[in-house]
Amino acid sequence: MHRGSMVSIPRLLLLLLSVIVSTITFSQPPPTTNPSGVPTINTPPVNLTNPQLQSVLADGNNTDAGKDRNADLYKNNKVYKDSLTDNSGSKNEYSPKNTYGANVFSNAAQTNVAELSTPPLDYPIGVGDEIIVSLYGGAEFQNNYVVGSDGSIFPKGMGKIYVGGLVFENVRRLLYSRFSAVVPVGTNIDIALGKPRTININVVNEVNNPGIYTVSAFSNAFNVIAKAGGVTNQGNLRNIQIKRNGRVIEELDVYKYLQTGDFGKHIYLQNNDFIIVPFYEKKVLVTGEFKRPMYYQLRKDEGVKALLKYSGGLNSGALASNLKIVRVENESQIIRDINANAILKIAGQDELLKDGDILKADLVKNGIINKVEIKGEVKYPDTYEYRDGDKLFDLINRAGGVTRNTYLNRAYVFRGAGDSTSLQSDRLEVDLTDISNNNILSKNNVALQPNDVVLLFGSYEFSEPINVEIFGEVRKPGTQRKYGGMTLQDLLYLSGGLKPSAEFGRLEISSIVDVDSARKGLKPTRTVVKSYAIDQNLQIDSAAAQILMKPYDQVLVRKNPTFELQQNIEIKGLVKYPGLYPRLDKYEKLSSYIARAGGFKENANLSGAVLYRRKTENLREKQVSETQYDSVGNAIETAKKIKNIDEPVSIDLYKALKYKNSKFDIILQENDIIFIPEINPFVSVEGKVQSPLKIVFDKEHTNVAFYVDKAGGFGIRPWKRRVFVTYANGKSKRTKNFFFFHFYPRVEEGSVITIPGRPEGQEITDVIRTTATSLVPVLVTALILKYIN
Repeated sequence: MHRGSMVSIPRLLLLLLSVIVSTITFSQPPPTTNPSGVPTINTPPVNLTNPQLQSVLADGNNTDAGKDRNADLYKNNKVYKDSLTDNSGSKNEYSPKNTYGANVFSNAAQTNVAELSTPPLDYPIGVGDEIIVSLYGGAEFQNNYVVGSDGSIFPKGMGKIYVGGLVFENVRRLLYSRFSAVVPVGTNIDIALGKPRTININVVNEVNNPGIYTVSAFSNAFNVIAKAGGVTNQGNLRNIQIKRNGRVIEELDVYKYLQTGDFGKHIYLQNNDFIIVPFYEKKVLVTGEFKRPMYYQLRKDEGVKALLKYSGGLNSGALASNLKIVRVENESQIIRDINANAILKIAGQDELLKDGDILKADLVKNGIINKVEIKGEVKYPDTYEYRDGDKLFDLINRAGGVTRNTYLNRAYVFRGAGDSTSLQSDRLEVDLTDISNNNILSKNNVALQPNDVVLLFGSYEFSEPINVEIFGEVRKPGTQRKYGGMTLQDLLYLSGGLKPSAEFGRLEISSIVDVDSARKGLKPTRTVVKSYAIDQNLQIDSAAAQILMKPYDQVLVRKNPTFELQQNIEIKGLVKYPGLYPRLDKYEKLSSYIARAGGFKENANLSGAVLYRRKTENLREKQVSETQYDSVGNAIETAKKIKNIDEPVSIDLYKALKYKNSKFDIILQENDIIFIPEINPFVSVEGKVQSPLKIVFDKEHTNVAFYVDKAGGFGIRPWKRRVFVTYANGKSKRTKNFFFFHFYPRVEEGSVITIPGRPEGQEITDVIRTTATSLVPVLVTALILKYIN
């Protein structure tokens, strides 16, 4: 008993000592509450000077007040990555390999909530928060106050002001009332939160990097999970738990946040809170015609209806009445069909899904089932909607009605032909003559069915266009379409009228058919040709003016044989007056043109004169250019090239002038060109000679051997029997041979001597020929001697 009393006395002394110390330490009276509910404390006198304000309002708390000395031990701002983990980069969030909602944490990691300048008004102030008080106007002052471990800020001279546990909105009102009591009148007071406090949060279970994270008190659970690397593939996005003091205070649903923006209860994290991400309950895959095909996490009680909401629903082309669920049951894969339309429309109707289910929506197959099509001779042929009770005349009227070219005697309705899968269709033959009277009671106004195809014909489909043709001396010969009542005079106007070269007294019409008025059709006949006279101004005589053109008639306008335009001959070269000379008559000869040209100039080479003649239509080699006509009937030559349009003709101008009207004095034709060259004083030696060259002509030497010798003699393998000379006018002369004797042509000025090469295999032939030639004199001599003896 005595020993127990002795033991309790020191304990009582320690208790009394602690009470005295606490009384001395907390000398400020406890805060009272004003009618507005904001705590108040006693205030010092007002109207202090600026130095006095500095002393009164200075922060009296220790600089380390409110700081968690163990906070540095739990800092885990740096995320250590496992080298075996595949971090190859973010995947497409709409890929089926990803889970809907998992990307929320990757986006949240980009936001640093510690940088917020103004916290929410309901943010609870705690130990370590920094409050900034700014004065301006009547007094200029700013100071930062750190909330101490006892939950107060301590402006010197004002005493401690307890703000811990108050929301930021109430703290502002409290500090405003306290500071306004000591500052000069007219001073503006601004209260803001500086650097927020940091807290340690435990993140565990299915996150990529579980551990303790030091974060700003502004942070929410999503920010902290993002700091922990986000959830794993097995993490539950639908039930993220926040535990405080061993009790779950909040459960977060990422899908609720994504769908409505609601975080749930507005709870601020506190130091040493736990964020727990459990395993997901069930995950399903949606594929096909969903707006957002990918993986989705569902709660145990959620099914197709919730999945349609989370995935955005079905696309417009989805086969909603027949969704496919692929499921594994009893270690086997099964398939189930469900009707999404019924689930969405009927209250209480749903289909629960299981973990691992695959929900597939197919695309509605192409093919319109309520259509009818009309083709052919209507104003607007197209595909139209089939309406209940539609009849043939209704569809034709909706298509704009028939046209003036519609063949009314027959049309077809093909039953079901609009369905490409139909292998056969029925054909209905109808008569449309009643449609002009709008006789809807007609038996031909048949009822239509879906996928019917209606075909109307045009009258032109049962006839060919009827043409007439005109040839000869008109400005636009060719084919003209015959119209009703076309006369011969009409056809001549349509053809651009007659050319000046037309023979007005001779116009022929060739007909092969006649009109049978009884049968209202064409009656073939034998070819009949009739001739008519016509004036130049297209005024046909009174009888011919009334001639109607028949189908397939051919009109031939002959050319006036006496009509001719000027025909010119061109003389070029060494004449006194070169140029164009018109033909005086059809039989004017070469000598006449030379005389009209004034004769020759000095140094003119008569023997070298050449005639160039254009090929005429009568020559087989001529290539005729195509002729087209413009809108007014003018002829337009096409760009088609005529090859070899001029060909040289060899003439003997010297004899033509010496022997006029002889065979050498030829008759010239239109477009002929006479060219008289200058005397060429050289002789060219070409071919198998030692040195081909040009040699000045020597009048005293006209033999080939002289010029061949000047060229170094014959070369290798010359064919002496085939030597020829080409003269200035283009003529050539060959070598004449008698046995082994060669008589070469005579050489003149401007000549070209050509020595061809001997072809292969000619040596033996030449030896035989030479031997035979050599034996002839011997045999002749032997015969003479035999005869004498």
